[in-house]
Amino acid sequence: MSTPKWKIKGIVDDFDECGCCGRRGLKRSVALMPLDADGNEDGTVEDVAYYGTSCAAAALGWTQGKVADTARAAQAERDQRDAYARRMISIYAPVETAPVGVKARVYYGRNRHLRDTGMKATEEVAKLLAEARTTLADTTTGPARPSQIEDFHRYIVILTRDERICLVRQVLEDDIERQEQARVAQRRAEEIRGSVFAVAALDAEAAREVAYADALTREWNAKAWQAAHV
Repeated sequence: MSTPKWKIKGIVDDFDECGCCGRRGLKRSVALMPLDADGNEDGTVEDVAYYGTSCAAAALGWTQGKVADTARAAQAERDQRDAYARRMISIYAPVETAPVGVKARVYYGRNRHLRDTGMKATEEVAKLLAEARTTLADTTTGPARPSQIEDFHRYIVILTRDERICLVRQVLEDDIERQEQARVAQRRAEEIRGSVFAVAALDAEAAREVAYADALTREWNAKAWQAAHV
């Protein structure tokens, strides 16, 4: 069996013209990365081709159904990588410029099994953030996604007495509505004998991660939000 010349990277909404046959008006197209003779990716985002499903199927020697299924699976993997990247940035970007001791406490607090391995927290935090930002900057199947502290939103998170999250809501922009939202959240937390936090994150799932983190992580999260909005 011959080695495929392309790898499906995902589904794209931004290209309505097939890069193979020139057909216009496509609702979606398939992002194809060229491969070398050994089946390894052989290019950058500039080398990606965007084909309609029929042309992609012909290029790969597959059925259109297999192309569609593979494209959806690839896009789901991309979405998972994006979600992980948003969590890492929401946790670690606020301590990126913090003292080494703070950075170490935050990192090892989440990775206790690495504490005595000789792994340096400062290097690992820098690596995680670089990888996360690269992931969100990838434009293979869409525009770059927000990745900076300035892109964070504020969320109210209510935890139950046994520290399970029961509510995550983005903080409202209007001053009066925001104050009422905070009062309602506090009342709800008191009713269930839980706790309420206001945290900053790139999305609601990342806000859950911040809320579940230790007090030091939340403290620096709040500092980063305030510094970005002075």
